Amino acid sequence: MLIPQIKYSSDTSTQQLVQTIKHWSLFGQVAITGIDATAVDDVKSILRQVGGTVDISIEFESSDAAEQLAMLNEGACRLLNRDSSQDSETVPSDRQINLIENPPLDQAIPQNTLVALDSPTASRIAELEMARIDCLVDIEHLSPELITDYFKTVLVTDRPDGLWSTVIVDPIGIALGLAYSNYESLLHAIETRCGTYWSRSRDGLWIKGETSGATQQLLGIRMDCDRDCLRFTVTQDSPGFCHRNTHTCFGQERTIQSVVERLQQRLAEADESSFTHRLANQPEMLEAKLLEEAKELSLASQQNDQDEIAWEAADVLYFSLIAMLKNGVPLERVYAELARRMNRVVRRDPGIKN
Repeated sequence: MLIPQIKYSSDTSTQQLVQTIKHWSLFGQVAITGIDATAVDDVKSILRQVGGTVDISIEFESSDAAEQLAMLNEGACRLLNRDSSQDSETVPSDRQINLIENPPLDQAIPQNTLVALDSPTASRIAELEMARIDCLVDIEHLSPELITDYFKTVLVTDRPDGLWSTVIVDPIGIALGLAYSNYESLLHAIETRCGTYWSRSRDGLWIKGETSGATQQLLGIRMDCDRDCLRFTVTQDSPGFCHRNTHTCFGQERTIQSVVERLQQRLAEADESSFTHRLANQPEMLEAKLLEEAKELSLASQQNDQDEIAWEAADVLYFSLIAMLKNGVPLERVYAELARRMNRVVRRDPGIKN
């Protein structure tokens, strides 16, 4: 796994760092290094904002166990240690990883080790990838060409045309369709952060939405475990990925995303007879329904009635989605918050918010 390294600087604002992390989260992980005790509050704020959308490893120069745990509880996925003697007995071993810099080519590298390269090459990064060793590269050395060269080196295909199968999913993981990539399309996608593929029929670049307007913003690129398939995570503009103007190429499906789309349609129509529209525009009514249905779900859970629990949970989810959508909170943001909380080491006091 290629992990971009972002060096912490007190001269950079928190929001600038957040934007830098979002830009370099293309591979699902980033590392922030050079964090000292004075930066704790800044980094905690960053983790609260993006700790659920990208796995963030941190190099924290303080050996204070309480501060280390606080970083993990805010959303960091693991701690980086340049010296194995720095390993904390308080922090779980699977949430720590040793960092070594520029090891010789013939040096055996143990598992659970992260390698930092000062002068990265695509071939060296690929060599580490094929040995299942994660590689840390300063963002100053990361260019679209280096990244694409790395992918070209490690990806395999049994197709005569040499194309890489590419699965496209939305931010909550729903498969939109299948396309194909090659070096040229992958380089364009990384350079522009747009959904770009290789059209077999036209034998040229296919920039999704260039003619239809159904554009894609590229959020992430992953390889599968056999390195013979890519997955693009994208935001898909309307009317959808499919040429039949549906969200996916697999037809209409009963998913949480289809529920969200139906609710968004109801909110946009401004039909006064719509219960959904009235709820979104009458705060007192929505509050009452949220409290009522949450109470009914609680009662159903005490009765151990699965049908009733499913019914009441659906009601709670329906009213919760209205509260979210009317305030512009997308479903993927809730997913991200749940993911951030999964990084906790110490369970929270139920009486304390967040």
